[in-house]
Amino acid sequence: MRIIIDGKRLPGNIRTNRDLLITLRNIANTLNWGIRYDAAREIVLINSQDSTLPSLKEERVLTTLPQDESSRLNGKVIAIDPGHGGKDLGSIGPTGTLEKDNTLAIALILRDLLEKNGATTILTREDDQNCLGSEYEPLEEIAARTAVANENQVDIFVSIHNDYFESKNSSGATTFYYGDRNSKRLAECVQESISDALGIKDCGIRFGSFYILRYTKMPSISVEIGFISNPVEEMLLASNDGRKNAAEGIFEGIVKYFKV
Repeated sequence: MRIIIDGKRLPGNIRTNRDLLITLRNIANTLNWGIRYDAAREIVLINSQDSTLPSLKEERVLTTLPQDESSRLNGKVIAIDPGHGGKDLGSIGPTGTLEKDNTLAIALILRDLLEKNGATTILTREDDQNCLGSEYEPLEEIAARTAVANENQVDIFVSIHNDYFESKNSSGATTFYYGDRNSKRLAECVQESISDALGIKDCGIRFGSFYILRYTKMPSISVEIGFISNPVEEMLLASNDGRKNAAEGIFEGIVKYFKV
């Protein structure tokens, strides 16, 4: 049995038994926490802030964020690229959750965090559509996202994705880079923070010869936040807390990169 508390997976895999489930339920009820058990996947999802704990399909991006604004990112212009969108669904999880929904939700929370700390943000998309609209060729779409960053002369470019593999056991976060040492350092900063924030496996940073990284003119990374094909990480990515923690992890990595 895997346990996720407030969007962060606890280490280890505990053997399921009735007494443990009753104990967890009683603790949650005493503290007025929300708790849900997915018997098919042996996952316990606990939320210390929401006693109702709605189903995944009913969850939405958090509308309340930390109010501690600062000016530490003043003057920084950051491009955020929520992967996929519109007819491009991206990868699909075992229960039907969509990568395009996860990436947009995380990007919107990240945008608010960055702007609350003085940064100017530019998104390649802000809703469920592609950068170019409904009619496009895949390469044209990728080039358009790259152009958004280049034409606005941003300081860094962050593309957000979910990983996928046929094996449901594959797990963890990976950050790809292509360019100079600044891109590599940005990847290192974000990778360390995102893995800690979600409590998932740290798969490290990797060199990736992706168009969207090759043709951006500033330090650029592509973050693969967990495997949507992994039942536990799918639930994590589709939950409010998981998305919030993912955004905060990327945010902390960006702050670390700028050394502010």
